[in-house]
This record gives sequence, C-alpha cells and structure tokens, in this order.
Amino acid sequence: MSKLSLLSVVTQYFIYLRLKSSGVHRSVVFVFVCWGIFWFITGQVAGYDFQSPFVEIFPGRYAEILRGISMTWEIITILLFFALIGVDFLVWITGIKVPKLFCSVMLGLIAAAYCMCEAYFVQPRYVTIPTSKLPEGTDRIRIALLTDVHIGGLSTYSYFNRIMNLVKEAEPDMLMLGGDIIDGNMSYRERELSLLKETIQKMRYGCFAVNGNHEYYHLLDEDVEQIIRDCGANMLIFERTEAAGIVIIGLDDAFYGWLSPFMKPDDKDKFVLVLKHRPGLPFDSEGKFNLMLSGHTHGGQFWPLGYFKSMSQKSTPGLSFKNGGYVYVSNGAGFNGPPMRMFARPEVTIIDIVRES
Repeated sequence: MSKLSLLSVVTQYFIYLRLKSSGVHRSVVFVFVCWGIFWFITGQVAGYDFQSPFVEIFPGRYAEILRGISMTWEIITILLFFALIGVDFLVWITGIKVPKLFCSVMLGLIAAAYCMCEAYFVQPRYVTIPTSKLPEGTDRIRIALLTDVHIGGLSTYSYFNRIMNLVKEAEPDMLMLGGDIIDGNMSYRERELSLLKETIQKMRYGCFAVNGNHEYYHLLDEDVEQIIRDCGANMLIFERTEAAGIVIIGLDDAFYGWLSPFMKPDDKDKFVLVLKHRPGLPFDSEGKFNLMLSGHTHGGQFWPLGYFKSMSQKSTPGLSFKNGGYVYVSNGAGFNGPPMRMFARPEVTIIDIVRES
C-alpha cells in the first residue's frame, strides 16, 4: 500500500465518523463507504507499482485510467479532510454558527476543482543565464526544457499539444527532455509521439534527453529509451556531447556520483550544461558546470509538499546558484497520477544563455 493510499484510508475513516456524528442519512454514509472501498480496491489492483493485472484483463489503457481516477479520489478525500479541520478551527476561533459539514464539503470540492484546473494551465517560464563562455559570434542560445510531462494515465493529447505549442512559440535552438516524459503504454500514444517527433525535427541544434524514474518503471514493458530515440532525441545516459559550441553532459536519474569522468581538460573554457532528472548535485561539481537542468520535484505538486520535496532532494525550486554554477529545477509540464496541482503550476521552461555584457 502506498503512503497516499494509507493517508486516504485514514482521512476517509475520519470523514465517515463526521458523517455519522452529523446526523447524515444512513444511505449517504453507506454510499460514501462503498464508493471509497471500491476505488481503494481498484487502485490497489490496478497497481501503484505499474505492474497491473488490469493490463491483461482489459484492452487499451484502462488500467492507467482506473489508477488515475483512484488516486484522484484519494486526493479529494484528503482535501475534504483538511476542509473539515479548517472549518472547525474557524468556527472555534470566530464563534460564528454555520452548517459546518455543508461548508466543509463545498470548500473541499471547490479546492478539488481548483487543483484540477491548475494542473492543465501550463505556462511558459523564461530564464536568462549570462555567461562569457559562448562561442565567438554567438550572442544567445535558447533552450526549451521539458520535464515530467508524464505521457500516459489521465494525460490527454490536447494538453500535450498545448505544451508543444508553447515550445514552438518560443522558437528554441534546442530542446532538453529532463526525464519522466513517458509514463504509460506508448502503443496507445501514437499522436503524442508523432507530435514530439515533429517538434524535435524543428530544433536547430537538436534534442537531448535523459531518463527519469518513471522511464525505468516502464522499461520492463517497453524499450522507452528507443522510443525517445525514434522521435529524434539524443539519449545521454552517462554521456557527453557538444552542440552549438557548448558541452552537454547527461547523467542518469538518481546518480549522485562524480562529474569529472565526463569532462575534458579544455571544458573549463566552454559553457558546460548538465542535464539530470533529480536535482541533487554530483559530489565533485564545484566549479565544473555552468548550468544544471533538473525536474522530478513537480514543485511538490501540492502546497506545501514542495517544501518537503525540496528538503529531501536538497534543491531549491526555480533558479539558484550553487557550487559555482546555475541550477534550475522545473515544476514540470505534467502531473503524476491525479490531474491535480495546488500552487505549483506546470511549466515549459525557456532558458536564454546570453553573452555577458
């Protein structure tokens, strides 16, 4: 059982007790209990570990959809729990007499609706990185960073098309895929893969990609690395390359080792970009890189989880300066599991590396 499922069980039991003590009709309590039990069992059988028996029972992507709906219900119950606690606290502080259960349910549902809307309101975020290490004759290199798109589950083609349109509108010179791009069975995602391939083909200096943890979840079922390569991306798994006169080093998802083996003596005179899914810095990174691009945290996806996620990953959301180089940690463009976010808006990051004046 996942931590989310365990928390949901606790919150649903709390809501059940409140419904009983508030004099709600037994039929309503019965329906709530049955609904909760159904989605709990469905979520467990559909498999939070991505190895789902539903894949064999049902054709298509039904297992992914059922898992996503189950997780969405779990988040809604957690929001209802906090709404109940919040209304109780306000009534206790102010002494105002209101129908507490009704207000709590309305507040929880409004919060859930807001979270669902925010998850699909992807925005472009522009970042400027000054440097004296651009090649002669180059004043700007524009990079689009896509991470944590999570193609699969409850994600839709129309939303992915919106993400790709933001990339195209920025007219970047190259595209970086920072991991967790794939998060489902790609045999049902031909349109998304075609759109990704079409976008990559428009990049002047190409596309570079690394694995995220979710790519590894699906490696047993599909060769996701080859799928990304077939779209035209250059997969950098503990590799380095050069494009547009800058050095690009791709490190694997959870790697926290040494950067030195991937560098050359003359790299100190070049702009070094490190692409890595999780934002933890390599042990010997001091003074060796100019920019590191990461994701994974989703900005917590739900406030205030971003603070705890940042502490666990030893990272700072957005742009920071560490070990002599810039580090950018993206909120990601998609969502993991439920199509919900709270105060952690999804983003397509547009990075301008400009000549220092």
